[in-house]
Parts: sequence; structure tokens; C-alpha cells
Amino acid sequence: MFSAYQRRLLRVPNGMIFGVCAGIGRRLGISTFLVRLVTFIAFCASGFFPIGLIYILLALILPVGPGY
Repeated sequence: MFSAYQRRLLRVPNGMIFGVCAGIGRRLGISTFLVRLVTFIAFCASGFFPIGLIYILLALILPVGPGY
């Protein structure tokens, strides 16, 4: 049986900033560190506008999942 994180994209309540990267990592089944690293590199390479805005929108839109 799949957990809630494997069925839907949810934020993690005890994530580093808003739990967006941890939720994406759990949904895709990959390391949270890898998602944070890719997000940071994309943020530095493109500036704030696209990646920062998407991150903030996901933090506002995604529901918080159950705590683990």
C-alpha cells in the first residue's frame, strides 16, 4: 500500500524551510538532499524570479502532509 506522500504531492511539516523540497523528494522517491541541491543550483543559476517564485507558490498551495 502506498503512503500519502507516494500518492500526492504534499509538504512535510518538519521540513527545513517550508517542507517543499522534502515533499518533492518523498513523492519522487529520491533523496531530499538531492532535491535541495538541484533547487539551490537552479536558484543560483537563474536568479530569484523563476525558482524562488515557484518555491513560494508551492509553499502556499501545497497542503501539509502527516508528520513522520
